[in-house]
Amino acid sequence: MSGEATSLRVPLPRYPGMNSFVLDWLNGAERATQFLPRQAWRDAPAPPRPRNIPADLITALVESNRRWGSFVREDVERWARGEGVAIVAGQQVGFAGGPLYTLAKLASVMRMKRDFQSRGVPVTLFFWLATEDHDYEEAATLQVPVSAVSANRNDINRQLDLVTIKGTRGVSSKQMVGPTVIPESLVAQLLALFEMPRPSWLREGITFRDSFAELLASAAGERVVFVDAMLPELRRAGAPLFGQMLAGCGSMQEAIAARSRELQSAGFAPQIVPRDGDRYTLLFRIDASGERHIIDGAAAVDDPTTISTAAITRPLLQDVVIQPDIFVGGPAEVAYYAQIAPLYEILGAHLPAVALRGHALVAPKRVVRLLSRYGIDPSAVFASPDDILAEREPAGVAEVESLAKAARRDLAAQMTKIGEIALPAEHALARALSRSMGHIEYHFGKFAERAVRGLVRKDRERYAAVREVVSTFFPDRHVQDRVVSWFAYWNRFGEHLVGTLVDQIEPDSDGFKIVGL
Repeated sequence: MSGEATSLRVPLPRYPGMNSFVLDWLNGAERATQFLPRQAWRDAPAPPRPRNIPADLITALVESNRRWGSFVREDVERWARGEGVAIVAGQQVGFAGGPLYTLAKLASVMRMKRDFQSRGVPVTLFFWLATEDHDYEEAATLQVPVSAVSANRNDINRQLDLVTIKGTRGVSSKQMVGPTVIPESLVAQLLALFEMPRPSWLREGITFRDSFAELLASAAGERVVFVDAMLPELRRAGAPLFGQMLAGCGSMQEAIAARSRELQSAGFAPQIVPRDGDRYTLLFRIDASGERHIIDGAAAVDDPTTISTAAITRPLLQDVVIQPDIFVGGPAEVAYYAQIAPLYEILGAHLPAVALRGHALVAPKRVVRLLSRYGIDPSAVFASPDDILAEREPAGVAEVESLAKAARRDLAAQMTKIGEIALPAEHALARALSRSMGHIEYHFGKFAERAVRGLVRKDRERYAAVREVVSTFFPDRHVQDRVVSWFAYWNRFGEHLVGTLVDQIEPDSDGFKIVGL
């Protein structure tokens, strides 16, 4: 697939559920930047700074990436020498690559690398694989747009926008997902859905970690250093940090609680809340079966490879060991940094520049062009088809609604008069009157709603187009990039999907893109 991309830009506040802190922070509002500075990450970096990376970690990163098909020795060695810019993003490993925003993160850092290199600044890209997470249901669930699989199929329920496939739990609720083998039943569902041969990244016995890394390495077509969060050499490099955290857990708890109160006072909801009302989870200990157990209070670090970070401390391990110049994350991840920024001073760690990932929704060009063809406001794709079309039928809809309102008012007045006349003769009439009014108003309202639906659906072609647009970008009332598998589009468009996203995506921007492929 090739050709000029069709894209539309929409203000980020129109993206449903966007974090209010992030919106203020993007706009440079002092009420937000007091917690997390807006740093000029686009500026060229300072002179080279030696990172003092352990030799065994350098070797382990090169070798693990080689096994995944990402050949990054030159990039890793340049990073270790402190040359150029190091940019990091990351995501929990998920079946078949996870949702579209995973690819949006990868495209964001690739776009930033391109922009730096155009100014002669070398860049090393890192992608952190959150292999220690234990949310199996999230990792083993894949949602695919019906339109991606139903063109020649009759077994898809077209009343739904998404087809969901998921693996049955084969691990305990506390067991890490990354090292877990992908169940054959899950692989079989995907292969049958797309009627495709079995790829190497889904070979028998492969883990969620290896499958995810191999697929992303194949899709990227770019040198990216994938970092397994549970890489033993990485954990050993983080041992001094773990020791600091365990020894100073009390002061860390107090600092996070104080910052959370400050955020609340400024009108923001803290991204992470304490468990049991007062304690934040900082670290876990991993047992012999791969299960994670919360560490409370001071403890010794006997074996750093058995220590696992929580959501609130993962950025600290990443930034202390990888030492990135720029971190690129989603809205929740940006908000994490606002909440944990005080910990960097406590631990003597360097806070990187933070940038918001680019936001993008994708569809075949034909679908994107429906927006202009039928005069649909791109920011309205998160409404229902009836609501969108109602705006195109202002006269008829307004008249029906006006008549219905007047009829309800007149009916109420006339029934009240009847009650006033008959009440002296029939004392039970008041209750009957109230009950009858409720029934009549309900059915009259349903009648008026049906009339409005009839008006907005009178143009069947336009209604079908609007329905397709909404089901593509807001399937089952969820924003596409949060739930829909990017693999569904990559399976169809291949490298054109990634190339177009990199061309169109806008990292750290106050807008999002609707991109035609």
